[in-house]
Parts: sequence; C-alpha cells; structure tokens
Amino acid sequence: MDGVDAVNVNVNVSPWRSWVETFVLTAVAVVVSYVTGPQDPFRLTQGFPWPMLGPLLAGLRYGFAHGFVSALLVLAALGVAINQQLQIAEEFPLPWAIGVVVVAMVAGEFRDVWERRLRRLAGTNQYRAERLEEFTRSYQLLRLSHDRLEQTVANSGLSLREGILRLQSTLHAIDGLTPESLQKLLALLVEYGSLERAAIYPIKNNRLALDTPLATYGAEFTLETDDPIVRAALDNGELAAVNMISAPVAEQSGLLLALPMVDAAGEIHAMLVVKSMPFFAFHESSLKLLAVLAAHGIDHLLYGSATTSVARFIKAFDRVRRDQKVFKQPAMLIKFSGEHEPVSKAFETIKAHIRALDMVCITRENNHVVVWLLLPLTDTLGARNWLQRESANLPAGLDSELIEVGDIDPAVIHQLESH
Repeated sequence: MDGVDAVNVNVNVSPWRSWVETFVLTAVAVVVSYVTGPQDPFRLTQGFPWPMLGPLLAGLRYGFAHGFVSALLVLAALGVAINQQLQIAEEFPLPWAIGVVVVAMVAGEFRDVWERRLRRLAGTNQYRAERLEEFTRSYQLLRLSHDRLEQTVANSGLSLREGILRLQSTLHAIDGLTPESLQKLLALLVEYGSLERAAIYPIKNNRLALDTPLATYGAEFTLETDDPIVRAALDNGELAAVNMISAPVAEQSGLLLALPMVDAAGEIHAMLVVKSMPFFAFHESSLKLLAVLAAHGIDHLLYGSATTSVARFIKAFDRVRRDQKVFKQPAMLIKFSGEHEPVSKAFETIKAHIRALDMVCITRENNHVVVWLLLPLTDTLGARNWLQRESANLPAGLDSELIEVGDIDPAVIHQLESH
C-alpha cells in the first residue's frame, strides 16, 4: 500500500546455507587468529580472543542454535590445538570456554528475541496497513455516497411538474417583464437551481444591456460585454455553460452559465447569468430544470392574462411544443369530437377533472364543436391511462384521438376558433 513501509522479516535463507556460513565464519575466525598469532592462536594469555568473533557473528546472524554450535566448534578446535601442542596451555581453559559459549548464547538469544519482536511488529503493521486500506476505500465510498446524497437531496421534491405549479402560484396575477416580476421569478429559480450568485439582464438590439440588471441574487458581480459564455448563449439561443464550450474559451469567462429567457415563439427577452452555484447542483438534470422553469416563467409573465381559453391554450401548446423540441419533454393532445351536447358536457367534465398543468379548450371546427385537451409532461401511455381513468365520467357518444404534440401541424392549433 502506498505510504506504508512494512518491515519484511520473512527473508528466507535455506538451512544448508546458514550452516555452511556458520562453519565458514567459525573457521575463518580461528584461522585468522592462528595466522596473526601462531604462538598463542586462541589468545589464552594475552590480547582479545579473536576466535570468539565466529560464534558472536553466527549468533547475531542466525540465532541461538547457530551461535551455540559455532562456540562448540571453537572449543573443539581449542581442544585439538592443545592436544597437538599448537596452543600452549597447562590445562583446558574452562573459564575461557564458558565465556565463549555465554557470548555466543547471549548474541543468539538477542537475535531471536528481536526477530520475534520484529515479526510481531510486522504482523501489527500489516494488520494496520490492511485496516488503513479498508478505511481509505470506505472513506472514498462514503464521500461518493455523500455527494450523491447531496444531489438527491438537492433534487428531491423539485420535480419539473411541481416546479411549474409553484411558478404559476408564485406569479399568479403578475403580468409583464418588470423588475418586480423578474425578481420573483429569479427567487424561484434560485430555490430550484440552488443558485448562489445570479442576475437577470435585459436584451437590447440582440445584445446584453449591462447598465442595470433587472433582478439580482447574492453578492454583486461584474459582467464583461464580450463574455464568451454569454456570446455563445446569444448565438445559439440556448443554455451555455462552462462544461459545454471549449476549455480555453471557458477560462476567459467568469460565469458558470448563461441562460436565454426565451418565450414560446423563440424570442429572447432577457438573460439569466449565474456566477456561483454548488458543484453538486451543476449537472444536466438540474440545468434542464432551470431552463424549463425560466421559459415557463417568461411565458406566464407575457401571456398569463390572455382573455380567452383558446388564446391561453395556443400559448400553452407553443410552450410544450418548444419544450418537446428543445428539452425532449413529452406532451400529448387529446381531441374529443361528436355531437354538440355530449361534447359540451365533456368539456365541463374535463374542466373539473384535469390536473393543474393540463389545459383544455372548446372550439369550433367545420361547424362542429371540438374539445382539445393538452397534457404537458405526459407520454402516450400516460394519456391512455388518463382516458381509461376518466372514461366513466365522460358522456357516451364521444370520439377521442390521441396525438403527440410533435406530430401535429402547429397551424392546426393556431387556427382554432372560439366556440
């Protein structure tokens, strides 16, 4: 594991090699001592007993047994030398012999004790290294889980449907792109996008008017006239963010994203610029939610006071059609036709049972009364389920037709006439 130095005490030396080295060390010590002092090779009467180095080194190198055997070999050599008169001695030097054996035994025992201690330390170190590795992995998993939990918490309860409902409630009875209305819209976008520093600037002559922002949130910040993210958003008419443009260009900008506030007709009325937001909130689903809410907010402020149900229906259709084209949000139309009386009753029934985001209108088509039902954020299966659920409440004699918003010619809806 990186950063952990383990003591390796498991260096295996073959037994025959250790014993060969023991014999060699012992022999070298005795021979060198004899060569340097042949008149007293074992240094019984003077000087340091150099033959003792063999048992000492063997004991320190390989432990008690090797040191003890080496000492016995030295004593055997001493006995032979005395017998052959190579070493002058009146009798066998027992104290000298005991000293050699004790030195070898102490050195060997010292080595064995430290080997056992090192093995225990190595085992403890290995255990701690494994625990540290487990802890590191657990920490990384915990950090990833925490980041995902932050994202989940940030997005929990903030669905697109609920966001649009909240927007309609917040901007109810407020019309026009005024600083007051845009400040309310920005407050909602801050909540759903977890924005920290943001502002809405007006668009004049296809350029950002930097004189005075229409709405702000958080600490003030300056905005360059030629900011590359703002320029990209204006050129494309869509959301531009630092992760959507090239890195060299993104480094020249001080913004995280720029979002054109486009109505259902595709006209840009203002620009939302974001200077700071949490990293966990800066992901595709959150940015898409922000873009859809901003677009719906602009439409609500522009067309919220339309006088007829047909006019509101047409604007709502344009909005969901653009949502489907730009943001891939599903939407369905249901067309009810038939005799005048059942169709009129169906219109009243549907008005009482539709969901908050749904839009219904009654129109005249080829001298026949027709009811159109718009189901935003609903796919084909959802529309069929709605029909099946409400079929018991609808009068008999109705013909219904399911149409995806993207499959119908917009001119058909734009030419609807009030009943």
